[in-house]
Amino acid sequence: MDTIDSIRWIVFFGLLAAALVSAVVILSLRLRRSRNACTELRDELDLRRVQREEEVGGSYRNQERFRQEIQQLGTAFWDWNLSPSRLRVSDRFVEFTGYSQTDLGTHPKDHIGLIHPAERKEVSDQFREYLSGDRPDCELEFRFLFRDGGYRWVKSRVVAFRGADGEPERVVGSLTDISERVRAEEERDRLFNLSLDLLAVGNYEGFLQQVNPAWVRVLGWSRDDLMADPVDHFIHEDDAELYADSRKRLESGELVEDLHCRFRCLDNTYRWLSWSSFPYPEQRQVFTVVRDITLQKEAQLKLRDSQERLRSLSNQLALVEDRQRRQLAESIHDGLAQQLFGLRAIVTLLRYPKKLEDLQETVTRILEILDDTMTEARSLSFELFPAALQEVGLEAALGWLAHEFEERNGIRCEVRTEQIGPELSEDLRAMAYQCVRELFANVRKHAQAGRVGVTINSVDRFMTVLVEDDGQGFDPSAEEKADSRKLEYEGFGLFSIRERVRSVGGRMLVDSRPGQGCRVFLSFPLDSNPS
Repeated sequence: MDTIDSIRWIVFFGLLAAALVSAVVILSLRLRRSRNACTELRDELDLRRVQREEEVGGSYRNQERFRQEIQQLGTAFWDWNLSPSRLRVSDRFVEFTGYSQTDLGTHPKDHIGLIHPAERKEVSDQFREYLSGDRPDCELEFRFLFRDGGYRWVKSRVVAFRGADGEPERVVGSLTDISERVRAEEERDRLFNLSLDLLAVGNYEGFLQQVNPAWVRVLGWSRDDLMADPVDHFIHEDDAELYADSRKRLESGELVEDLHCRFRCLDNTYRWLSWSSFPYPEQRQVFTVVRDITLQKEAQLKLRDSQERLRSLSNQLALVEDRQRRQLAESIHDGLAQQLFGLRAIVTLLRYPKKLEDLQETVTRILEILDDTMTEARSLSFELFPAALQEVGLEAALGWLAHEFEERNGIRCEVRTEQIGPELSEDLRAMAYQCVRELFANVRKHAQAGRVGVTINSVDRFMTVLVEDDGQGFDPSAEEKADSRKLEYEGFGLFSIRERVRSVGGRMLVDSRPGQGCRVFLSFPLDSNPS
């Protein structure tokens, strides 16, 4: 028990020590941020103090006393007396920059040369505008060359003391290191600008105040266009109510996540966007992360359409199977059953040979009926699944199907082979045969054709079958939109044939125009296990 208690105390003190370390780190970070903020605030207060005392009492007109006051402030200050022109800096300025008083010189031009060339002209222009009275105040941010040879971002708040004629007599400025803040802002801007998502800052009035380049890339609008009008100006009318409700939630301080609505692009098309917005009530601002989900929405629509098509196909398959069973039952009843019934009646007469006038003729009649019955059975069996598919291949089976089609319908039909290649697998041969038979049925029902041709070819790793007719043709796009009720009465239909061929890695193409016949191209992979 003592050992267990010791372990428990050790774990307790370990956790306590970790918590203390974490607290110290967090406090250090917060103190660091607070110190930077306090430094800037102190500089500004010091400047205002000097300016105020100069205005009310003129007590700092004595150069030496003014210099001593600046030294006591403990801030990086510079003081430029314009008449005569002489520039002085505080001890803190020397310590801060690393230069000596001699290095810095006594003329403003000596300091201007230490400003980074990229900001030098802009700083000079703003400083001159302030001295001439064209600017009410002057806060400058630029990179300053320190004694160690490196540039750092600094902020200089400038205050000018003017004489009775309004002309500046003395100019005082502070110098504060803002490198950490600038680095943080640059990192923020880099993430903001490089983000693939659409990032924005908006207000409670519904306007975007800042957007990253992704908005321009995705939607086509310029930044000015996006920020000129309220967001609801771009929202699709069907989503307007949903967007208005989300704005009310944001104004009440509620987080809005995954708001899906359509946003108008520059070309007047719409893209689906997913919005996640975070309100800041004190600033009356909203930070928003937006993701383009147009492709996702289109994929969902395609998936839903595919599911509907598959359900329709399943219903059609069930109906076709019922119809085929009914047709088989009718064929057996009207053909084989009637012939067998007649055969049975004649055979029954053989029990009474004395009543038969000519026994030989009766036997001959029986044999004829048996031959017709066998022919009917073979024809029915071949139509359902021809043995030739297994014995001599697809070409022979389609040749027989074309012959039967021509005999029954009076439409000339021929089959030819352009290039002989490997034979399809057994399952694909059966599928190809069923597809061609269904296309023949469509020709018979709808095409009003006088000729039908079937061309078999082998190309690369595929066997192709082309079925073409010279009938009245149709619009393929209209055929694809045919409703399921129409397809129920037309067999599998082109849609069903296409889906079956696609399921095994093949393709179906339809080329037809009204009055110009129809060409249906089928391809089946020769690989028995297509990917």
